[in-house]
Amino acid sequence: MKNFIAIVLFLIFPVATFAGFPEGESVYDLEKLEKSFRLPCDEIGNDACIARSFGVGACTWIFGIRKGKEPNKALRIADQVLIALLKGNKLDINSAFTENGLIKNNIRKEATYRINFCKEETKLAIPKLIKKLPEGIELDEEQIENLATVFPLQYLSMFELMRKGKK
Repeated sequence: MKNFIAIVLFLIFPVATFAGFPEGESVYDLEKLEKSFRLPCDEIGNDACIARSFGVGACTWIFGIRKGKEPNKALRIADQVLIALLKGNKLDINSAFTENGLIKNNIRKEATYRINFCKEETKLAIPKLIKKLPEGIELDEEQIENLATVFPLQYLSMFELMRKGKK
């Protein structure tokens, strides 16, 4: 009975938690993220953890843009968050790639799934990402939907391009 009461109290009264993500602020506590944000890598495997980290990185970028940051600045912040997650969970980003410099298919598939968790926000950020359209051309809903659909693959391809550039 005591366990039941404890669970009910836990569900009724919200508990404030903080893993380094801002609460009303625009600053990320990267050190706290690195130390506190633990993924269950022992249970799901390093590839799944890397995919989830990519998802957090991509959505952090989108959320930054939605909060008014320039896309390049938002991307730098998202990269710092991604690095903190990888480092804190003792994950090596190099293990995400095949010999050809491509992201492994299983990571690509799960990362795409994870990045799509913020698809609605991505749709709202697309116009800020695509700034240089020819004069008089505006994105319609279908184009924004299509761009939001390919965003996860585009995000992941940035890492592949960087990886191939290192060789």
